[in-house]
Amino acid sequence: MERNRVATFRLIALALDALVIAMTWLLVTAARQWLGQRWSLDLIPGEPVLRPLAVGHNVALLILVLPIWLYALRRGRTYDDLRRVRMDVLLLRIARASAFALLFLLTVTFTLQVGRELSRTVLAGFALSSVPAIFLTRVLLIQWIRGRLRGAISHQILVVGTLDDVSPLLEVLRRHQEWGIRVLGILQADDASAEELDGARIMGRIADLPRVLELHAVDEVMVTGSSMSVDTLRQVADSCEELGVTFSMDANFLGLSISKAQLADLDGWHVLSFSAIPEDAEALAVKRAMDVLLSGLALLALAPVFALTALAIKLEDGGPIFFGQERSGLYGRGFKMWKFRSMVIDAEARKAELARLNEMGGPVFKIKSDPRVTRVGRLIRKASIDELPQFWNVFRGEMSLVGPRPPLPREVEEYQRWQRRRLSMRPGITCIWQVSGRNHIDFETWMKLDLEYIDNWSLFLDIKLLLRTVPVVLLGHGAS
Repeated sequence: MERNRVATFRLIALALDALVIAMTWLLVTAARQWLGQRWSLDLIPGEPVLRPLAVGHNVALLILVLPIWLYALRRGRTYDDLRRVRMDVLLLRIARASAFALLFLLTVTFTLQVGRELSRTVLAGFALSSVPAIFLTRVLLIQWIRGRLRGAISHQILVVGTLDDVSPLLEVLRRHQEWGIRVLGILQADDASAEELDGARIMGRIADLPRVLELHAVDEVMVTGSSMSVDTLRQVADSCEELGVTFSMDANFLGLSISKAQLADLDGWHVLSFSAIPEDAEALAVKRAMDVLLSGLALLALAPVFALTALAIKLEDGGPIFFGQERSGLYGRGFKMWKFRSMVIDAEARKAELARLNEMGGPVFKIKSDPRVTRVGRLIRKASIDELPQFWNVFRGEMSLVGPRPPLPREVEEYQRWQRRRLSMRPGITCIWQVSGRNHIDFETWMKLDLEYIDNWSLFLDIKLLLRTVPVVLLGHGAS
């Protein structure tokens, strides 16, 4: 009954979102058509700011817009339990989902070549107005749901565990009682003598579970604590499965603060996985698509810069144009990262004699006024042109546009254990470190910023970092 109620609320939210998305798209299209007929100011004579709108084409694109936006909202967890979601969390999820949907729509229209008549004004106006429209509609729906559930008992939970383990869980569950959650009682996993705990009655021991499930309306059995044996857990799970009662187990006893749990089926084997890295397969696929598309376009657009840089390097000392260096990629996989050569030919051989001048802590080697850098090298480093060949590494899949910088294998050997987690995501050209001071930041802070990126990763964060990287590169902040 509880699952049916939650599913009904989600379907209502989905239907309302579809209506709001369609109405917003049509209203923005109509507003753009009205404005285009009345706008007379041109910034450049003979070049209208607002070109005539292909109304029919833009309306027809709703066939793409609607499923993409609904998919993004679902993938962005905006339909999670509407009874208890916080408003600030909901707004953030809707904004992120809309940003994802916008990228997805642009990718689809570009790939299928169906967006040539798509008005950028309509697209921008819709992307900006859809977020508050969806959010306000969802707030009204949530208030209606909470009004219907307030004071009603719709989901009864039986808690199983020792009294010490159960107490903190009861405190959490009590915060949700207003929205239909009720603790029916407790089955003890220890021999402590008590009739109730924090207002919840003791209904027996674990052996009494089959009888309690038969006599009472129990929607869910929740087990907490780490002191129970595998046989006891199996006994609880079997009793619940036999009667079709939901069985939940608290995994906090593992002490994991970052990892998220996922349940998978491996040819009949139920596998519970805990991962401390991003696991959103669809979002990661879009990230890779962005890498291929943008790096490919960059390689084509920057071809003249590549040619001029190559010529300048060759004319200065006649040495190699590119410098390939072995780096550690995803989980330590080795690959050759490419740069335009900015140092003298024997730079690596001279590194040992300059070790005393290293200005960075930890295993990283950096010198602000490195005597090995050539005249051309200083120029291309200042403008970060020396890093441009890494777009080829991105295109090949060895790197990403955004991610922790790939370290040298010998640097990884000197990492502390917690610092190695930065290798759990594909390395990138730019990351939080690059837009926060680069060489002006000490090594330990750099490592913590990379882990902050991994823990908080989203497509929206990638886009924000790419946009913040542009002025950093143009102004040369932190470059050496």
